[in-house]
Amino acid sequence: MNFNLNSTLARRWIRISAWSMVAVLSILKFCYLTADFPNDSPWMIDQAKFTDEGWWANAAVRHLLTGHWYLPGDYNPAVALPVWPFLLSLLFHFTGVSVVAARALNVAISIATLAVVFALVRRYTSADSEAPALLAVLLLAASPFAFVFNRLAILDTLVVFEFCLLMLAASFASAKRLWPLVALAILVTTMMLTKTTAAVLVPAVFWIAWSAMDRKFAGLLRILLAVVVLPALLLKGYAALVSALGYGPDFSYFFGVNAIPDIDWLHTWGTLREFFQDCFWIDRVLYPVGLAILLLSLAWKRRLWSNPLFTGSWIVLAAQAVFVFSRQDDFAPRYYLVMLAPLIWIVTLTFAKLITHSGKATVILLAAVTVSAGLNFATIGQFLTHRAYDFQNAALSIRDTIRSHPEQNALILGVSGNQLSLLTGIPSINDGYGTDDMTAKVAHYQPGWYVAWNDVALKDEDFLSAYRLEKMASYPAFDDDDRGALSLYRMVPK
Repeated sequence: MNFNLNSTLARRWIRISAWSMVAVLSILKFCYLTADFPNDSPWMIDQAKFTDEGWWANAAVRHLLTGHWYLPGDYNPAVALPVWPFLLSLLFHFTGVSVVAARALNVAISIATLAVVFALVRRYTSADSEAPALLAVLLLAASPFAFVFNRLAILDTLVVFEFCLLMLAASFASAKRLWPLVALAILVTTMMLTKTTAAVLVPAVFWIAWSAMDRKFAGLLRILLAVVVLPALLLKGYAALVSALGYGPDFSYFFGVNAIPDIDWLHTWGTLREFFQDCFWIDRVLYPVGLAILLLSLAWKRRLWSNPLFTGSWIVLAAQAVFVFSRQDDFAPRYYLVMLAPLIWIVTLTFAKLITHSGKATVILLAAVTVSAGLNFATIGQFLTHRAYDFQNAALSIRDTIRSHPEQNALILGVSGNQLSLLTGIPSINDGYGTDDMTAKVAHYQPGWYVAWNDVALKDEDFLSAYRLEKMASYPAFDDDDRGALSLYRMVPK
């Protein structure tokens, strides 16, 4: 009796401690949201830190600043991906243009993802113990990879939440219940309108839903209707509506510039080798543990594959791996973010299976998980204590400079112009993308300011030829040599 009591007390304190750590880590995500993306991190090459936040927010920023979300001839990704700009527009209605508000929204979404992950893992593990689900939540909350990207106002955090919610809804699929199928059709469509590349996640959702319906032929047709046919029709209808409203060229342009390039099969081995190396971005310990589990499940613990979530997780990893491979050199660390939760599910489901059958293997797995958590806690602490505000300060200085020259058109031109708009509330146009020819676009909108990384890009010299550029300032910014300094120029017509 005493032993059982002590065990009960120990489990209770472990549970309290784990939830406390999750709460602390969740609160810490809201701290110092104006800080730059961490310098010298493993993900330093990701360009989202100086472009993507602005690109995906530009419709919401413009709507608040000018009353119009659409700018003819410029880059208008909200035409194809309206979900995130719509959410930001609602938020900015109350907060004004604010990078802190935009990032805080993503942090809140990432915390909601923890609750969904807990519920999902509980459905596929023993009802007698919440330990695997709690472990999954703790590992996801403690991930420095998720920590840094959840604090950016980009699409990937919302996609991860929508995907986890889809997996949970799919687990309730039944011939006697209609709501899961309706929810799947709506959520798949929403996820695709958040980020089109999320299409690679649909096969895993299909697998979970079909497994919930005992993988019967009748269920197969219903699931195909819910996760493939209806979303395809809804997306087709949305595309027709966009075209009817006059935004067809922008819609086509978006898919044209983001099209997957032709694969160079001669570099297959090099691409695969780089992919397996880059998977350490996800987690330095859990990634090799996941590979070990794959070998273990194929050679010994084959019953792990009878768990639909275990199999579904590997479907996600395989599908995303194919997508990243197809991008070859054109990819970024954030593309791997959606692989984090499935990797954690694999580890926790294996833990749930081993804990009742193999004491030694469980100890080894727990040791690896503990090492991973310890390293991740330390990394997050380092990010928070070694903060940089170079890019933030540069944006504020640029804002002050522009406001001190009211005779100049307060319109910024530059690849990071949209990012500066989100940081400063000053409108901008893109110098790299847009449906109009750049020379015509610049002549039409007549921007007063040009921003460039390090120096004027050679590709920009043609459409800037009608202006004399007066360099006003140069600001140190990031740890990337190609983005080491942000330069501000005043555009004076010749």
